[in-house]
Amino acid sequence: MTTMLKIYAFRLSQPSRAIIIFSKANGFEFEEVKVDLLKREHKTPQYKEINPMGQVPSIVHGDFKLFE
Repeated sequence: MTTMLKIYAFRLSQPSRAIIIFSKANGFEFEEVKVDLLKREHKTPQYKEINPMGQVPSIVHGDFKLFE
């Protein structure tokens, strides 16, 4: 069984929309995890474990984490 690709995104963020559009256009199966910047969810300790910079988007696949 493979691990599902997770994209942590905020739809009002252009970079988030770009990675979602790219992933859909290329037929990637992924789970979108919504991060509400207006509620400061990107500043929580849980999210900073994924992206220490506290920015979106972030991509997680198994133990691999990709962020700007």
